[in-house]
Amino acid sequence: MAAKQIFIVEDEALLLCELEDMVLQLGYNVAGSATSFERAMDALAAGAKPDLALLDLNLNGTPSAAIADHLVAAGIPIIFVSGYGARGLEERFTGFEVLQKPCDEAALSVALKRALAPAG
Repeated sequence: MAAKQIFIVEDEALLLCELEDMVLQLGYNVAGSATSFERAMDALAAGAKPDLALLDLNLNGTPSAAIADHLVAAGIPIIFVSGYGARGLEERFTGFEVLQKPCDEAALSVALKRALAPAG
């Protein structure tokens, strides 16, 4: 079975590298990454269809809600990543997993397994 493809949207370069490394260590593939709202939307508009997205809530001062809406509409699971935890999460995203930044590999592993588990 092919490794699941994870798309990472994170505006802090060091945290992006850490997330990419952890995703790979956990046996997943990095389907791509974006460091800004615009780059994330461009990747999705170009047809990126990952199995899951790790999405920072705030990208250089720009809320990522529109990216999340696009992912939800495409049926792509999301794990939000935020230095503020669930604070700042818009009400319509209540129930989505939120990882506190910086997160450790164990917390990421649990969140990924839960988000990628078959429905039912």
